[in-house]
Amino acid sequence: MAFALNLVGGVVVSWSLIVNDTTGRPTWVLAVALVSTGAWIARGIAVLFGYGTVSVALSILSAVLGGLVSAPTNGVAVVPAAVGVLAVMATVAVPASIGFGLSLVTIALIAVGAVPFGTPVVAVLAMMGGVLLATFAGLSRRQFRQSEQQMALLRERDLAMREEASRIAIARDLHDVLAHSLGGLVIQLDAVEALLEARDVEAATTRVSDARALAATGLSEARRAVAALRDPAGEEGPVEPDAFQTSVADLLAAHRSLGVSVDLTTAGEPVRLTAAQAAALQRAVQEALSNARKHAPGEPVRISIEWPAAGQNGRVRLTVSNPLTEHGRTALAASGGHHGIDGMRERFAALPLGGSAAAGVEGDRFVVTAEAVLR
Repeated sequence: MAFALNLVGGVVVSWSLIVNDTTGRPTWVLAVALVSTGAWIARGIAVLFGYGTVSVALSILSAVLGGLVSAPTNGVAVVPAAVGVLAVMATVAVPASIGFGLSLVTIALIAVGAVPFGTPVVAVLAMMGGVLLATFAGLSRRQFRQSEQQMALLRERDLAMREEASRIAIARDLHDVLAHSLGGLVIQLDAVEALLEARDVEAATTRVSDARALAATGLSEARRAVAALRDPAGEEGPVEPDAFQTSVADLLAAHRSLGVSVDLTTAGEPVRLTAAQAAALQRAVQEALSNARKHAPGEPVRISIEWPAAGQNGRVRLTVSNPLTEHGRTALAASGGHHGIDGMRERFAALPLGGSAAAGVEGDRFVVTAEAVLR
């Protein structure tokens, strides 16, 4: 459509130049005016086929030649001159200073071309005004295009950030599920191997049953994680205190099934949690227990959950600790890469109402703490 409009405009201007009264007008004026109009049409072709540099050069040629013969053509040639100035000014790839410079040169050439032909001052000023209008129209078009480019860049960055957040969420959920279930399976299978070597078939069978149950639980968690990733808004309902406590009890039971002691203490009045808060706290318990199995195998774990006092707002605080050991670096411990702790921090930092998580050595114990703001 833009090319068609340029083509029609160029043909109309060329026809007007040819049929216009040429009395007292040198032949070279018509020739220069037609070249200016031809450059205008050629610029449209260059733009159509994506030759940006050529289109800019043709626009400059159209502006300079059109400005020079605007006065002797009774202002007809000012049309390609103005179009050329507008096109250069509107091209984002060309510095705006070049567009302003071309505008000033074109205006000066209009004045120079008017001197030999005695063109009235009012007519010359009108032609110059046309070029000025084209300059500001091109500047407006430039700003619009720059705004479009910035919006497109912002959309690309937003999409990239969303994709990055999605990738991190997938990695975090996979780590939480696999580290817990596979880590427990490794411990169970190690125990089965030891029991079989001791010919304690009955105990080994019990361990195999526990391992099967742990694997089934891990598969169920993996399915829930996939479902949540497929439909992030599918589990936005609140989590009641009983449901949350049951999920934590299941995690502790799975840990105890590995032959490890874990004590839970609670304080305050349990309250309803959002789905995101409940998931973050559950994953924090899960990750802390997985870390204890990796780095302090067989050592007792202490867990405390501090709820706000009855009738009060505030935050829920989770603390999980286990003794530091001198057992050395086991194969299971070597599998860690601190991704679980990083994922825990990310989960709590992303909570709508806020939260935080930290892990480190306090005295002779390794302590994981997490807080979620309730209201």
